[in-house]
Amino acid sequence: MTDTTYDVLIIGGGASGLLCARECARCGLKTLVLEKEPLVGRKILASGNGRCNLTNTRVSPAYYHADPALISAALSQFSYEDCHNYFEQLGVLLTEEENGRIFPSTGKATAVLDALKLAAAESGAEILINQTATDIKNGPFFTIKTKSGETFTTKHLVLACGSCAYPQLSGTDSGYKLARAFGHHITPLHPSLSGLCLKENFSRLSGIRAQVRLSAATNPKVETEGEIIFTAYGINGPAALNASGTLARALDKGPVSIHLNFFPQLADPQAFFEKRLQLFSARKPKDFLAGMLHESIANLLVDFKGLRKNKSMKEQFPSVVEQALQTLCHWPATVTSLRPWNEAMVTAGGVNLKEINYNTFESLLCPRLYIIGELLDVDGQSGGFNLHFAWASAVCAAKHLSQENRV
Repeated sequence: MTDTTYDVLIIGGGASGLLCARECARCGLKTLVLEKEPLVGRKILASGNGRCNLTNTRVSPAYYHADPALISAALSQFSYEDCHNYFEQLGVLLTEEENGRIFPSTGKATAVLDALKLAAAESGAEILINQTATDIKNGPFFTIKTKSGETFTTKHLVLACGSCAYPQLSGTDSGYKLARAFGHHITPLHPSLSGLCLKENFSRLSGIRAQVRLSAATNPKVETEGEIIFTAYGINGPAALNASGTLARALDKGPVSIHLNFFPQLADPQAFFEKRLQLFSARKPKDFLAGMLHESIANLLVDFKGLRKNKSMKEQFPSVVEQALQTLCHWPATVTSLRPWNEAMVTAGGVNLKEINYNTFESLLCPRLYIIGELLDVDGQSGGFNLHFAWASAVCAAKHLSQENRV
């Protein structure tokens, strides 16, 4: 049986755990990472559809569902510029794509994971795989026992266990159980960055993509703009994903009404429609909508609002036509649930932020315990924001750990 003492022991070899390990080790701290899976960083490999969208030029508190003060504190210590420079210094060539998304130029997530693993190893961090922490006791040191019968002791403990999203890629609730054992509270957990299941049947549009503005009168209000993809169960795509975190929390009180605007690019939709009616009022509904709306969406609108297919628009004006055109800017739908955990990219909910030091990510309930990454009640929009928070929280914790070691 092994009985080894470390300055820092990190449970979890994902994004936040690996970066924290590298930063601690390069500051001279004897550092160990325990990873329960046979491979580290599996979610890194899956992120960005296997390309790893590792940050975003626009990273700011506005893109997160969390206390802005915490996000601001983290970003003040690890900004977009810091992140970009950090990974380039690790040897990863980066490229910017639309909406500020940053990817490795190789187009493969392995470029990021391999660079992190190499940097951690070269800094002196130890990484042990297939090691599940089953029991932790706190005294002058933390004592960690693993499922395989190993025992480790450490001055400082970092929980970087990730969330329960993507269980097929190592997602689990084990980190929440460990945090609870130290007295922490867990806010309700929901799938996030996940497709929306709708009460209404849009299956006839399955596979069709549309640019929309999605809104909901939730608290806080939802307004996201981008592509949606109609599916057999409802909608997916960036606009739906970015609304999912807030909608997930609102669903605790029951189904949530949303509206879709199929013309988000129009500053004055009413004026646009009036001009089109002047030009094409002799056309039948299908022909009137041609060129401005996907044919299948147009056909659904015709059926939904009861437009007469064989009569011209002017013959049906004003009441039915006005209602149909208003619907295109305010199409109602009802979200009944989100897709299951195995389709959720991240988790909404987690360790209560009121129990965490915003500048250091040290527990306010248990000295020398740090909690970082997705285990916390922080979820961001798609586009590299969640990975950036994982890196930033790791940097903040590692900075404080290195300072503590010098005291």
